Amino acid sequence: MMGMNRMGIQKNSFMNHFKMNVLLAPYTTYKIGGPASYFFEPKNLDDFKLSIGWALQQDIPYFVLGGGSNILVHDSGYRGLVVYTGELNRLDIRGNNITAECGLAVDRLVDGSLTHGLSGIEFAAGLPGTIGGALFMNARAYEGSFSNITEQVLAVRIEKRNVNDVVLKKEELGFSYKNSVFQLQEIYVYSALFSLVPGSKDKIRKEIKANRSRRRENGQYDFPNAGCIFKNDYRIGIPTGKLLEELGLKGKRIGDAEVYEKHANFIINRGNAAAEDVYRLIKFIEGEVKKKRGIALKREINLIGNWPGFRDDYIK
Repeated sequence: MMGMNRMGIQKNSFMNHFKMNVLLAPYTTYKIGGPASYFFEPKNLDDFKLSIGWALQQDIPYFVLGGGSNILVHDSGYRGLVVYTGELNRLDIRGNNITAECGLAVDRLVDGSLTHGLSGIEFAAGLPGTIGGALFMNARAYEGSFSNITEQVLAVRIEKRNVNDVVLKKEELGFSYKNSVFQLQEIYVYSALFSLVPGSKDKIRKEIKANRSRRRENGQYDFPNAGCIFKNDYRIGIPTGKLLEELGLKGKRIGDAEVYEKHANFIINRGNAAAEDVYRLIKFIEGEVKKKRGIALKREINLIGNWPGFRDDYIK
């Protein structure tokens, strides 16, 4: 009876604290996107599970939103529940291990490792987004990736409309190039345990500074963007950005969406780009590469929302 009472209190708390018609643009790195029908910020694992359970019970779509990178939200928004992980940002460091919740900014994890003289996460310095998104994408940069440092993940798994928490060991995470089990199954990161190694603070600091400087020099913070739009295909021998540059696509523009002059695998928002501008530019690039090089590009970016006429690209 006590358990049922606590669950009732939790449910009431959820019902009293979710919001309606919240504009999503401020929560994305593109600064693009319409409103979510329902919006909730869980503060703990129970909140997280309860919110997804509520969406399942109501038979409405739901989407877990972290740092808002690697996504393009439709101009009409999202007709469902957005579970925003911004409050799930706790960090715990013990010995060589760091436990981080899914909503923690990647750069805060990097800074925490420096404070404690731990090495292994320097490659991620300056990466946008949160821990949840980094694990979802198996984010990588400068010869490093999250698969190299992740030991286990506390996650929420959806099975037959039941919401359960589960601990996944390293070998269960399905990591490969820009891929993970979280892209293949209804499993959502709640927190992760990372294993690092002791190192020289001076050396760690220098590498972090160098990686952040490289990103600034590449103009990655000058305009709203979602990072690389397309994955690299190592079978063709050159990065996708270089391929797009060779095809003369830098500077191509639709509305306020533009293939970035400093990095051809970025599409930037010049100020007032609509989601449809970005999408049509993506489709144009894909068409040019297929026509001129016979290569089918694979996207990193995910489409969120109702995309009428684009059902083949629809995510949620």
